[in-house]
Amino acid sequence: MRLADYPAFLREALAPLFARRLAVPVLLLTVLLTATNIVIVKTAPQAGGAELPPLFIAAAIARVGGLLVMTVAIMRLLAASRRPPWRPDSAFWLTLLVSVAIFGISALIDLAIGGRSDPLSMAASGVALTLIVAPVATWLVALAVEKPLAWSPLPWLRDFRIWLPQLAFWAVLLLPPLAFLHSAIDLAILHDPDSTWFWPAMLFDGPLSAVILLIGFGLNNAAYRRVARS
Repeated sequence: MRLADYPAFLREALAPLFARRLAVPVLLLTVLLTATNIVIVKTAPQAGGAELPPLFIAAAIARVGGLLVMTVAIMRLLAASRRPPWRPDSAFWLTLLVSVAIFGISALIDLAIGGRSDPLSMAASGVALTLIVAPVATWLVALAVEKPLAWSPLPWLRDFRIWLPQLAFWAVLLLPPLAFLHSAIDLAILHDPDSTWFWPAMLFDGPLSAVILLIGFGLNNAAYRRVARS
């Protein structure tokens, strides 16, 4: 594989993110992440707290559910899928099940690394999860966007040389520094939620979280498109 293909892969990943059809979903994603993060941080129980406040639970559920809906919609728009972006069809629900499995893998990685108690361990956990999930990234996209349902991963786990090294390279190069910054902001604010920097930090961290997700979406979509064309 030529070295010139690496910047070409990055351009292929990032260019579609600026399409006009993504403006509304990206705005909604940013608002969701910012708003739920503010509520979660403001209502997070103190160390040793016995109960989770209802508002904290509601914000966490809204964040997880909203993220799934936004992820599927954005991936379908990026891939020019025949599936309606916002429809909770069979592909949506199967994506939900796979997402639960990935969440379980993430939890196991956290335990292996020693928990998410500092920004460095949180970033390391993210890198490990990225590298574990990267080989099936094309199927995860196909699962959400293909019609008929791409229930089997086998047709999408091929031609690795034209996408997997590039995907892993850019994901490890770009995402960990952003994830480290995101984690550092969240942990600092959680330790001092009444800080004068609370609102500037939260209003910066919400869009930063969206940027991290969108870069991941773009990289996965570029890998999926290469397999689809091959």
